[in-house]
Amino acid sequence: MPTKIKKTLVQLRADGVQTNLDKIATAEINDERQAILVPKTSGHPLHLWELAVLLDKPELRTRYLYVQEKAGKRPLFGFQQVANVLVIN
Repeated sequence: MPTKIKKTLVQLRADGVQTNLDKIATAEINDERQAILVPKTSGHPLHLWELAVLLDKPELRTRYLYVQEKAGKRPLFGFQQVANVLVIN
């Protein structure tokens, strides 16, 4: 991964707001293994290389991805580039 790409900032869209990633929680609901991206309101956004390190764990590789919102979690839809930040939707 080229250095410029590694340094790309990454944020989440949760509850319609662009926010930073706090942690990745795990759950198993009805035999579905889930990895849940939990937002935080403060701090700094992660760089793409930091997100890659967080997700590169064998126990996360076979899980469905979700984003935690106030009303509950929702499936991860994709990502988009917004003002030089990669936003996970």
